[in-house]
Amino acid sequence: LLIELINTVVQTVQPGQSVVYNTAAVRSTCGRERHRPGSAFVTLLPPGRYLVTFSGNIAVPTGETVGPISLAIAINGEPVRASTMTVTPAAVEQFFNVSGAVYIDVANNCCLNVSV
Repeated sequence: LLIELINTVVQTVQPGQSVVYNTAAVRSTCGRERHRPGSAFVTLLPPGRYLVTFSGNIAVPTGETVGPISLAIAINGEPVRASTMTVTPAAVEQFFNVSGAVYIDVANNCCLNVSV
């Protein structure tokens, strides 16, 4: 299964919120993963092992205090600590590219929601 989600506009993500995806650029032919455009979550349905990756540009927005900023891949809303991506910009609007990956196992008769 493969799904590639993107967001084509800049968004401000508050602490504790998730990155929203507005477009499915690639979708598997079996369509067993679930994503609603404008949602931050992908539901993985079929049992198996998935490699979930994230790559994006992050910055501290204008008007905010400069300091470390982080994103992490989350399963059912709980961040996976090993996937945490952190940068420390020197100024607002200084963009950095971050990426992270994690394997997620979906058991039989189960499904998981994945977000960043």
